[in-house]
This record gives sequence, C-alpha cells and structure tokens, in this order.
Amino acid sequence: MNSFCLKDRPATREYTRQQAALTLIEMMVAMSVFSFVTLGLVYTHLFTLMQDQLANSKLGASDASRLGFVMLADDVRAAKSWQVGNGDHDDFTPIANGNAQQGTALQIYRTTATNSYILYYFDPEHKELRRRQSGVDHAKLIAANLTNTMYFRAEDYRGVTQTTLTHKGVIDVVMQFCQFQYPLTKVGPGYLYDYYKIQFKLTSHVPDGP
Repeated sequence: MNSFCLKDRPATREYTRQQAALTLIEMMVAMSVFSFVTLGLVYTHLFTLMQDQLANSKLGASDASRLGFVMLADDVRAAKSWQVGNGDHDDFTPIANGNAQQGTALQIYRTTATNSYILYYFDPEHKELRRRQSGVDHAKLIAANLTNTMYFRAEDYRGVTQTTLTHKGVIDVVMQFCQFQYPLTKVGPGYLYDYYKIQFKLTSHVPDGP
C-alpha cells in the first residue's frame, strides 16, 4: 500500500516548475543565438540582392549594346558605299580626299541613290551614338553614357588610317561607356564592373567603288 503526504504535493509541483523554466543565462544565450541567425539571414538576403543587381547591370548593358551594334554591323555590311565625316542630326560633312578618314559620323548608302542613306553620328553633348534614316526626323538611340570621344575610322588591311578614297577599307569603331542601367549599382571597390569597351571592324560585303 502506497502512502503519501498532501503537504509534499505543492513542493513537488513547485520543484517541477523551477526545473522546467529557463534561467537568465540560458535566455541570454538563446537570444544571442537567435540574433546571430537572424543577422545571418538578413545579410545573405542583402548580398543576394546586390549580386542580382550586378548581374542585371552586366546583362542589361550587354543586351542593349548587342541590339544596337548588331544594327550598325548589318548596315555597314549591307552598304553599297559609305562616307566618313563629321555631323549631327541635321548636317553631315564628309572628309575630303587626301585627309585622314576619321570623323564623328558615318553615312551609309544601301543603294546608288545618294538621297537614301543611314546616318550614324556621335552627340558630344549628351555622349550618345544615334542613328537616323533619311526621311525620318527621329534619331534612334544606339548607345548612351559614352565616356570617350567616338570616331569612325576607315583603315586599310594593315590597320593604317586611310587618307585616300581609291578603295573602300574597313570601318573601325571604338566605344567606351558606362552601364546602361540606372541608377548605377555600386558593388565592389572601384566599381570597375560598370565600365565597358567595345571595338570592332566592319566592311561591306560587296562595296561599290570609292
């Protein structure tokens, strides 16, 4: 036969409550661990967002430059003739024969009709490369945020700038520009990832004479 004393029950229950509860030190340790885990998750999330912005900036610049420069490449390759010169939306002056064929504008003729042309020109005020087709007032933006003074240069097979128009050479183009995305995403020391340089050389498939 088991016997017990009633006066022992409250003491037993009180002892059980004290045994199950957390001490102050245990609570502080638990809160510290929880804080570190939370900070780690927040930092991981912020780091992922920065990497996403970095990737988007690079992909955005690459995609925009690809679309614009493919258009320029197609126009040059399909040209019957072209002229290097200087000009803007409303005016174009070709480089005279005997001078270095280097200028801020390129006028392309797809046919023998000189009143039908495509004009690429560098806008030094806004640091942009634009494309305008004859008969159209609006000029299409090809590249923005250019950091260099852009030139179209006609070269011979040796890479020497042409001074005569006895034959059609190769169009050499160098473009340096910042990323296309705005606002600029600054990641890493020096922010060097937002700078791009593209250089390519193009020529007509079947050009006319000089």
